Amino acid sequence: MVTHTGNYMTSKEILHIYTRVSTGIQEEEGTSLETQLEEGIKRSKKLGMSYKLWNEGGQSGSKDDLSNRPQLLEILNQIDNGVINHLYVWNTDRLSRSLETWGMIRVKLIQNDITLHTPTGKQQLSDIQTNLMVGIMSEISNYDNKLRTERFRLGRLNKIRMGYWKGGPPPYGYDLHHDGRGNLLSPNENESKWVNKIFEWYLDGKSIPVIKDNLLQNGVMSRRGNPIFSERSISNILLRNSHYNGYWIYTDKKSNEKIRVNCPPILPSKSILGVKELHQKRRYESGNHLRTNRKHVYLLKDLFECGHCGGVFHGWKSVSNKQNPYYSCNNKKNDKSKCDLKRNLNMIKSDELVWETVRNVITESNLFKESIKTEMLDDKSFIQTTTDIKKLERKLKQNNHLIQRISESIVNQETDKLIGLRSEKEIQDVLDRLDVELLKLKSNEETIVNEISSRHQNSQWTDWLNEWGSRLDRMNDSDFKFNDKKTFLKTIVDKIIVKSKDKLQHELSIKFKFPYVNDELIYNDINDKSKGYILKDGSYSKKLRVSSLKKN
Repeated sequence: MVTHTGNYMTSKEILHIYTRVSTGIQEEEGTSLETQLEEGIKRSKKLGMSYKLWNEGGQSGSKDDLSNRPQLLEILNQIDNGVINHLYVWNTDRLSRSLETWGMIRVKLIQNDITLHTPTGKQQLSDIQTNLMVGIMSEISNYDNKLRTERFRLGRLNKIRMGYWKGGPPPYGYDLHHDGRGNLLSPNENESKWVNKIFEWYLDGKSIPVIKDNLLQNGVMSRRGNPIFSERSISNILLRNSHYNGYWIYTDKKSNEKIRVNCPPILPSKSILGVKELHQKRRYESGNHLRTNRKHVYLLKDLFECGHCGGVFHGWKSVSNKQNPYYSCNNKKNDKSKCDLKRNLNMIKSDELVWETVRNVITESNLFKESIKTEMLDDKSFIQTTTDIKKLERKLKQNNHLIQRISESIVNQETDKLIGLRSEKEIQDVLDRLDVELLKLKSNEETIVNEISSRHQNSQWTDWLNEWGSRLDRMNDSDFKFNDKKTFLKTIVDKIIVKSKDKLQHELSIKFKFPYVNDELIYNDINDKSKGYILKDGSYSKKLRVSSLKKN
């Protein structure tokens, strides 16, 4: 940025001073921006010129790309326009240490008959001898820069080998402390406690979304002070931090040398190994096994949730066909002690019963009928109907869920404050951040509600009942393929909770994304239906029973 202009005379009598530093070392060596400016001003006075400062600040000149050096680009532009005739630099390496870039700049200076000034005097670049000296000095400067960079790299590697931190923020669970020579990792008492809890929860069979919810309920803040952990952050804690086991690996990009650096562990090796093994097992079950059954698509696999342990279900099909295909809880299949589900779930019966139940529910649902009406009035497609207004309502539901969770967390923190479980300042910090998040979510709620409301306005009556009936018929038509059913169910159903009723039956609780069950129309005037009506929400849940798996 141009920061200063001396007494203005004519363009030919202005010395344009360009200043730049690329490293902290240059500051220490006496070539700071202030020093460069002072010497430039001295030179302008000696020449009897005014001056104009072009300060690039701390920008590297070792690369050919000049896009990060706007001041130099503007200087070159003004040279082309005939505005600049005299240019001052501390050294030619201020313009560029790259021989290619410096060569381009030098040609431009020569073509425009620019006089280049340095503390030692003026450099007439068109002069053969000067060209030679400038080229030699540029190469020496380039060599010196590379040597300095190499010394810095080797010095950094030596410090890392001694156990010092590589730079940047430490991983979650650690602080940095300086021992006079550099930074070392040391366990953060509070964060390391929660690292241990995250590992315990995962080994207990809890999913990452559940762990995220548990952290929120306990008022645990992320490293950036956010009261809501991201699922990626939790995954990184579980799988990508060898530090917790007492070491970390640094790879030198130039030599590809890998350095193992010891640090204080904060987890037992058994926990770390257990998480890795469990993660691999889950990946195998959700990936490799399914690849062996590519031709078979499971209608309800992604919707089932175990009502005994909270685990996920996968579909299984016997290669020998000695057993009917079935759904099974992963926890029960891997370790029966972790799940009380008595028997597996008959796939054929479950698929048929759930599909028929869902179809019957939406047939009777006024809310679903209203969505068809809205679609017809707005001239939207069937898929858009289930992903437009419904998407907003689903977004509202998720938003309200977070509001509830944060409100519960606030209550928890207030309780901790009353009983003196943690310091008042620590709790207050959490409460302040939770309050901010709560305000954001409530503001978001208002926006979504207003958007939903606006979509129900300005509607006109049209004949939509025939379309409603035809769509229900299509769901039983042979053209409504298996994948169509699967897509439709994912749009309508949130999850299906499975519980063993006894050894012969399962109880399935279908949780819909919207209150389709037993919803109803309330007319403003039962005797005069032309006066309109309101839609009263029904239930989100529908229960049914299915016989357990039996062999053929």
